[in-house]
Amino acid sequence: MRRDLRWKVWLIVGLVCLVAIYAVVPMFSPTLKQKFFKGQDPLRRGLDLKGGLEVILAPDYRVEKRVLTEVQFHLLTAINKLEIKEPSVTLLGKANDNNRFEGLVFQFASQEDAERVLRGKVIKEKLTWRSGVEEKKLKVTTQMSRTEPGIIKVRIEEDPSNFPADALYQAKVIIANRINSTGLSETVVRLDKSKDRIEVQLPGIKSQEEAERLIKSTGRLNFRLNGKIVMFGTDLEDAQAGFNSSEGKNVIHLKFGKAGAKQFEKITAEHVNEILAIYLDEEELMAPIISEPIPSGDAQISLGSGATLQEAKDYAILMKSGALPISLRSVLVTQVAPTLGTETVRLSLMAGTIGIILVLLFMLFFYGLMGLVADLALLIYTLLVIGSLVVFRGVLTLPGVAGLILGIGMAVDANIIIFEGIKDEVRSGKGMRAALKTGFDRAYVTILDSNITTLIIAAVLSYFGTGAVKGFAVTLTISILVSMFSALVVSRTLLEIWVDKSPDKFLTKYTVRG
Repeated sequence: MRRDLRWKVWLIVGLVCLVAIYAVVPMFSPTLKQKFFKGQDPLRRGLDLKGGLEVILAPDYRVEKRVLTEVQFHLLTAINKLEIKEPSVTLLGKANDNNRFEGLVFQFASQEDAERVLRGKVIKEKLTWRSGVEEKKLKVTTQMSRTEPGIIKVRIEEDPSNFPADALYQAKVIIANRINSTGLSETVVRLDKSKDRIEVQLPGIKSQEEAERLIKSTGRLNFRLNGKIVMFGTDLEDAQAGFNSSEGKNVIHLKFGKAGAKQFEKITAEHVNEILAIYLDEEELMAPIISEPIPSGDAQISLGSGATLQEAKDYAILMKSGALPISLRSVLVTQVAPTLGTETVRLSLMAGTIGIILVLLFMLFFYGLMGLVADLALLIYTLLVIGSLVVFRGVLTLPGVAGLILGIGMAVDANIIIFEGIKDEVRSGKGMRAALKTGFDRAYVTILDSNITTLIIAAVLSYFGTGAVKGFAVTLTISILVSMFSALVVSRTLLEIWVDKSPDKFLTKYTVRG
């Protein structure tokens, strides 16, 4: 085997083996499925194919244990002034993920003591609690137990006025960005303003624990130069959208703390006219250019002329999204049945399978040995695309299947262009090696141009689309890139190996039709 072919063969074999071990074998091995995917299916299916979970989120105004401790001290001090024996106090309700409780339970020595406390209005309906320099309001409601004498339940929660008026909208933007940034998950995130809640549909998710982990995870802002992290967003105190009247553009105002301002000044002074990319976790939010040193800690990012004020607000929300602006609780978690009927899914998948088989037979019949090579390349293509969805934990939906099959069509088109070029070279009297090389070289630009135009359309759909549209665009993009690899690398490598062994024999078995 030629030396230049060896690394290509090892690349193809390595990719196929890795995908097979990581994506295919776990489908039949419970041990590997548990190890790699925690018991979940390697290839997750969407709401239309398999269903998933729907989670209804509402604001959680319960307060932290440390706040309740201070409130307890305040109330006990007031109760002692009534010369009543100090009651025992316990926490009301179970702790949530943030160690928040519903309130306090006071157990008095007698029913009479409890009634005296209520008559004396010791427990106020509204309290304030100071967190640093910020003062927060608390709403308090009391309830005398009817079944247990001497017990008063004091429910304490934060006043909604402590939070921004659009706190739920901000939470919705952050959640949508966290769980649907790749376009592969095809989630649905809706804000129901009339009921003050957020509805999230998560395809391919089975457990409430996994759903809440995805929804309530904490994002981490970071700044990068040439792909290297040079600063984290922990010192970013504020990010606000605005409008620059002199430039006529929407902007984002950033404000850094004291330590962050010094670090930001050093970075901007040393890297003028360079790109300082802003990332949330591993997703790039924007890539502004440093126009001048910024010594004050107050920076301004100008958006493009087509950017709206709402887009600027969304970017500002995401930059501040290290934590959700308001605590959320799951009020309802339900299983969602497949939106497409079982029979519809079965018929759709059957149609796709029949189409692929017909394509394989077509290539084999019209192109002989080269068609056999193309069929093998298409099988490798299918394996690599499915493996990519598994690696990125994508969710396969019916539009995604359409993107996958369309990618197969693109791969077949590429092979037909190549093979027809080889046929023309053979007709002109060239040997098989020369015809093979010339056919691939001439087809390269044509294949590249045709695929780039489709990639542009897929990019537009991915940028402006949501849900199934974005999922189709991302799956189509993966399919096109892998189809180019299968046609220009896999097919060529297999053909060159085969031709090098016996070019004359290959040529006699290869029937030139038409």
